[in-house]
Amino acid sequence: MSSLTTSIPTGSWVLVTGASGFLASHICLQFLQRGFKVRGTVRDPTQSPWLLEGRFKRYADIGAIELASVSHLGAKGAYDEAIKGTAAIIHTAYVTDIVPDPNQVITPMVAGVQSIMNAAIREPTVKEVVFTSSALAASPLVPGIENGVIQRDSWNDAVLEAAWAPPPYGISHTIANYPASKVAAEKEVWKFVEGNDLHFNVNVVSPAGLTGEPLNKKHIEGQANWIVHAYRGNKAVMDTLQACKNFPCPQISNFS
Repeated sequence: MSSLTTSIPTGSWVLVTGASGFLASHICLQFLQRGFKVRGTVRDPTQSPWLLEGRFKRYADIGAIELASVSHLGAKGAYDEAIKGTAAIIHTAYVTDIVPDPNQVITPMVAGVQSIMNAAIREPTVKEVVFTSSALAASPLVPGIENGVIQRDSWNDAVLEAAWAPPPYGISHTIANYPASKVAAEKEVWKFVEGNDLHFNVNVVSPAGLTGEPLNKKHIEGQANWIVHAYRGNKAVMDTLQACKNFPCPQISNFS
């Protein structure tokens, strides 16, 4: 790897939340390959031993990667221990439950932002915080929306309203909850930035899609791996994606 100028010194500890996820596992490996140390949060370390094996083993052997348990990302103080001594935080963890009740998806996502930001404020070593949002937080990504122009203050408020529509909760809520949780979480990030005097930088990355090498079998079989479903001709899964075409969050499994 070529030498890069970074805002934190090589060898610093980096906290990566939701480390067993597809994106987060790649982030962990990239940091390790560039000479940083990684502390990855997972719900249960005993269920993610592969993050210390295989391509990660040589880093685990020298103590460059370790796992920390965060069983509930929205719990108060959830990240207080894991964050200690870290120079940067990459917050990729999100609620994976596909359920119709927005209180089970959106509420913990917002609480997770509050929990990790409050922990970062109390940890003087933190210099950088990066949140993984989604292009769907800014726009439903369909033609004709906002004249095709997405700006700094663009938000996909329609999907947030759809997710919080009054019960009974049904398929429309289920479809809306994931992108709505990204909208709500990112808004909470910027609200926190504006309302506090921070000693670290905050950035948000909003990808429109993710694909690449799976580092674990569960990444191949996961519900969001739309390329595998398309290749295998899993019509039932692809039909579910098509059901979104007239909704303000089209083909949500195709996007981050």
